[in-house]
Order: sequence, then C-alpha cells, then structure tokens
Amino acid sequence: MLWPAAKMGDTVIGLDLHTIIIPPAPAPIPMVPHPYFGSIYLWLTPAFPKINTLINSMPAATSGAMGYSAHIPQGLPVPPAAMNMGYWRRHLLNVPKQLMLVALTLLANMAIAGISSLFVKPDSAAGKFLKDVTGVDTTNSQTTWGSIKGSFAAYTKWMTWVKLLLPPLPYPGAQGSVAIGSPNVTVNGGPLAFVAPLMSTSCSDLPIVPNAAALGFSNVLVGVSVAAMVRGIAVNAAQGAVSAGVSAGVNRAGRRSCGCS
Repeated sequence: MLWPAAKMGDTVIGLDLHTIIIPPAPAPIPMVPHPYFGSIYLWLTPAFPKINTLINSMPAATSGAMGYSAHIPQGLPVPPAAMNMGYWRRHLLNVPKQLMLVALTLLANMAIAGISSLFVKPDSAAGKFLKDVTGVDTTNSQTTWGSIKGSFAAYTKWMTWVKLLLPPLPYPGAQGSVAIGSPNVTVNGGPLAFVAPLMSTSCSDLPIVPNAAALGFSNVLVGVSVAAMVRGIAVNAAQGAVSAGVSAGVNRAGRRSCGCS
C-alpha cells in the first residue's frame, strides 16, 4: 500500500483518556475521553534540529516526531497540576524516576529476550518480532552486548536530556507524536513516518499505543504493506505494555516504602 510521507506541519489527531474533576462532582472521574489535535514540529529526525531532507518543501518527519498542543477542555485537572510547587516537585522527582525506569525496562527486556531465546530461534519470524519489541539481539553474546550499549547510547545525546528535562504540560496541555515509520525507508537513521490511521500516538493516562492518526498531504508516497503496519502496531503495543508494567511495579514499591496506601 502507498501512503503519503509525513512532514513538519502535519497534524496528529487522537483520543486520550484522562482523570479530571467535573463540577459539581465531588470526586475525580477516571478515564474521560479527550480529543487531541496538534501539529508535528519537534524532534523531526534523529539529526534534529539539522534539516537535510524535504518533502514538498517541508522537513521530513520520522517516527518519534512530535509536537505540543492542547486537549479540548472538559473539566478541571486533578491536583497536583497547574503551575504550582507540587507540580514542579513531582516533575523533578520524575527525572531520576524515568532514568531508573529506563534501566529497569532494559533489564526486563533482557530477561524477556534471554528466556525467549531458549525456546525461539533468533532468526525466525517470532525471534525477529521479539528483537523489535525488546531491542535486544540474542543471536550471540556480541550482538547482545551491542544491543545493551545501543540502548544507553541515546543518553549521550543532548536531545534525549532535553526531552527528559522538559516538564510535562499541565492539563489541558498535551502532546502527540508519530509512533510508527516505514521499515524500508529511513531519514537520518530514523524510519520515515507516513500518514495513515493508527500510526500515531497522543498522551493518555491509559497507555494505548497507538491511539491516534496523522493527517497531511504530500505527493511523496511510502510503500508499506498491511503486514508491516500490523507488525508495527503490535511491536509498539508490546513495548508500551512492558514499560507500563515496569512503571506500575516501581510505583507500588514506592508506595510500600513510604507507607502510603
């Protein structure tokens, strides 16, 4: 199938789920659907802010390209939110927490890949799928070590730290990004994004990946098979599940250590 290539200025449209307060309700209402729409204009390729590939005179976008926008307000945010000290304290605590989650997620992926390699051949279809999900190549000890080093290589780049240190926007602020790119076409080492349903994601309390679509027009078409699109969705969903599971475990451990309920 042929899909228009994504570029800066294309729009991500999604449906997020957030917990909010709707007066006069006394208690927060969980998982309220929130429409999201916003343009793509940040982290367009792994070489951002360098721009060396244009599509219809606009910078090309790869998977991970994103932008900030806002939800359509439907209520009040659940504290801590807005620009208060509690909000900033939570953000500063989230920085070391995210670093810990990266390490724990890598360990979880290594465990999944290691156990799976005992039953699944690395060069089989199932083995390749697990490699895409975990990011760990278990073909031999050298490729495994290379995958581990590659996982931490991103933290030697300034863009990774800028993303990490940027505070989350308080409600109704939001962000959206392209989640899936072409497995065959790359720009600066990143898979070229394309305009299609369910190939993007926007922020949500419930980590549904992907939950959005990119909208845009270009006369540059990207050939992507239905099988590759389904595989991309499955890989992103599995990665989201691993990250969500690790995060939930860390949160439970934190509540126990502080005696919180």
